[in-house]
Amino acid sequence: MKMESKKMKMGVLLIAVLMISLLGVYLYAGDQRSGMVAEASQTYLLVNPAFAQSATTGTTFLEEEAGMSIYVNIGQSIDLSKAKTVYKTIEKETSDYIVGSLSLPNLPETDDVHCFVHKDGWIVVYYLKAEPISKIIDWSYYSPTAGLTKTKLQVGLEKMALALGATVTGAKYYNFQYPYADKWMIVIESREDEGEDTFNIKIPSEFTIYERSWSHYGSGWYTDWYSYGYAIFRINTTEIDSISKSSVTRYGQLTITQLEPNMFYTVGTYSKLNSPHRVAIVLAYKES
Repeated sequence: MKMESKKMKMGVLLIAVLMISLLGVYLYAGDQRSGMVAEASQTYLLVNPAFAQSATTGTTFLEEEAGMSIYVNIGQSIDLSKAKTVYKTIEKETSDYIVGSLSLPNLPETDDVHCFVHKDGWIVVYYLKAEPISKIIDWSYYSPTAGLTKTKLQVGLEKMALALGATVTGAKYYNFQYPYADKWMIVIESREDEGEDTFNIKIPSEFTIYERSWSHYGSGWYTDWYSYGYAIFRINTTEIDSISKSSVTRYGQLTITQLEPNMFYTVGTYSKLNSPHRVAIVLAYKES
């Protein structure tokens, strides 16, 4: 699937400055064990869909409900009765479009995505405005070498398109909650064993940040009387999240004071267990 993605790999002891014209943040990332830089940032465009610009039926509904979204026009009319069979639940149905929820493989019901299908060929998969952008991260599609290869929204889009016999080449991201945002970025740090890895991040003050959110994955071993191990996500010395159960993903939003512009912050993932643990910072922003 072709996305508007730019990736930067960083080498040994390299202090990587991601150019303002490209990414909008300065990022310094390091592996505390050996000085090796382990991860890459990924940046995507946010592109307003043509049907929203022309006020096609259903646009108002999406503007009121949808947050982070991925969309495509498959280039042909859609048989809504066929699309209807893919839905887990139907939330709204008209003669022009259907909106409902789609389940995702190996994920709980709380991760179900919403899907808008229009007879004119449009498919939009999204989460609600109240949900942080970082919810779209599916850690099962992540590796330290390849980065994040799919999001939950992309998986949902492919599920609907496959049932309709269509492809999703040219799919784009858009955030209906932040129509003026033109980019979003994921910065990930991970470690496969016990210990801590960090990266430092600084957001330039001349950029407008619409959302700061995070996703944290890790494992812990806990009983009512004893906690053997846990995974912790920190910004500087402040603990943002702690996981004490096995293979858990959590996400949330950060306030401006937790990640202020024009200041350096150290973001870290730490675990007492010899198992993978990962953290991602997600930004939606506009270059001034």
